[in-house]
Amino acid sequence: EPLRLHQGLTARQARAEAVALLERVGIAQAAQRLGAYPHQFSGGQRQRITIAMALACGPDLLIADEPTTALDVTLQRQILELIRGLVAERGMALVLISHDLGVIAQTVRRTLVMYGGTVVESGPTRAVFGAQAHPYTQGLFAARPQFGAARVPGARLPTIAGTVPELADLPPGCPFAGRCPRTIAACHAALPPAVALGADHEARCIRLGEAR
Repeated sequence: EPLRLHQGLTARQARAEAVALLERVGIAQAAQRLGAYPHQFSGGQRQRITIAMALACGPDLLIADEPTTALDVTLQRQILELIRGLVAERGMALVLISHDLGVIAQTVRRTLVMYGGTVVESGPTRAVFGAQAHPYTQGLFAARPQFGAARVPGARLPTIAGTVPELADLPPGCPFAGRCPRTIAACHAALPPAVALGADHEARCIRLGEAR
């Protein structure tokens, strides 16, 4: 339908283009499977088909929202490699939305850390991952499982205290103030300005010098 509506293709042309897109994202026997139902595909295949649908009209920007959720590690790698290849091949920009820090580290050059609809830290991925300047960024990294770390029976991973605020009724000030271990009264008064930390790297926190 998008191919016919937005690209002006005939039914025959749209079918041929759909088959070509499915083949490009790695669906075997695409022509024979064009009429198959979703339950007849694996999770990884369904993700590939979703990517093909997103590419149908030749976008300049691909928005990938949690593209590896519910996929095993092998399929995650395959999907990320496919996305990277398509972005390079078609000259698209990519916005990747993910809670998986490993996926972000492997895929994007620039990272924005958001909390409560506000960018609290942003910059080159290497800089953000290296500095972890904002308390929320620090909390995300602290909550990661650490490979090779000694396991203590019954021990739990660190978590960020408190609950996520209601986005429709955010309090004034820093959106993370209600959960931040370093909150002071000024944090609740106004949204902190973005503070430059380096080349194109900044964070919103009035206690950056002591936020460790």
